[in-house]
Amino acid sequence: MPLTNVLCAVCGLVFLDPMPTSEEIDRYYREQYREHYHGDSTPRPKALLRDARGATERVRLLAPFVQSGMRVLDIGAGTGAFVAAANAAGWRAEGIEPHLGFAKYANERLGAHVHATTLETAPVDAGSFDVVTSSHVFEHLRDPFAAFRRVHELLVADGIFHVGVPDIADPKRTPSARFHFGHTHGFTRETLTMMALRACFEPVAGSSGTGPMLVLRRLVEPVPDWLRYPTHAQAMQSFFLERSAWKHFTSATPYLKFIRRMRRFRRERKELRG
Repeated sequence: MPLTNVLCAVCGLVFLDPMPTSEEIDRYYREQYREHYHGDSTPRPKALLRDARGATERVRLLAPFVQSGMRVLDIGAGTGAFVAAANAAGWRAEGIEPHLGFAKYANERLGAHVHATTLETAPVDAGSFDVVTSSHVFEHLRDPFAAFRRVHELLVADGIFHVGVPDIADPKRTPSARFHFGHTHGFTRETLTMMALRACFEPVAGSSGTGPMLVLRRLVEPVPDWLRYPTHAQAMQSFFLERSAWKHFTSATPYLKFIRRMRRFRRERKELRG
């Protein structure tokens, strides 16, 4: 930090320029990111509560694609909540988490098999997983396209990849908060879809929610006409020009968001006390 974000004039993908080196990124996520984002090197009760809730939701979403005994890999396993929930559902799950403290917690406290390393160096075999899942991880990677290709390598034929990232074009976000200190890339549904198509995946019809959250099926060959949204870059340029801080703070959006956040905090405190 400070970091400079730029916009691809062809597809509309947002990314850092200059991009931090692989060594800088690996060191940051292995040693510092959780402290900066969560405030501690081990999970706090609030983080555990949210992870458990998110894990339950992801198991429910993926259940139509996973049969008992199938192998599942979670990239960015965090506390290991999803890996534990997936195993409880009858799946054979393991995870990858670069932060040493969180990976240790997942293994020792939840009994989740989580590799304390990165996707590139994880000791997992090609073609050994039926399903791979990743929630809010690809926006942190130096080369998300290479990560897509690595996932493709790890999956069986017709395997399923569930990937979700924050939406940099969410109109409810504060303009300054769009460019998160830990994000090397900023995705929209359109840019995530185009990257997936180019990396030999296709969205599963009727399976994906709103925003940049996709359920994808592994293909043998990349889709040649992956540039499905040729005017998206222009639309993104207009979006950023129109979404000024002044317009944001003179609308009702940030204040309604604050009220919802306070309500969520109260619910979480009540759950933690109970």
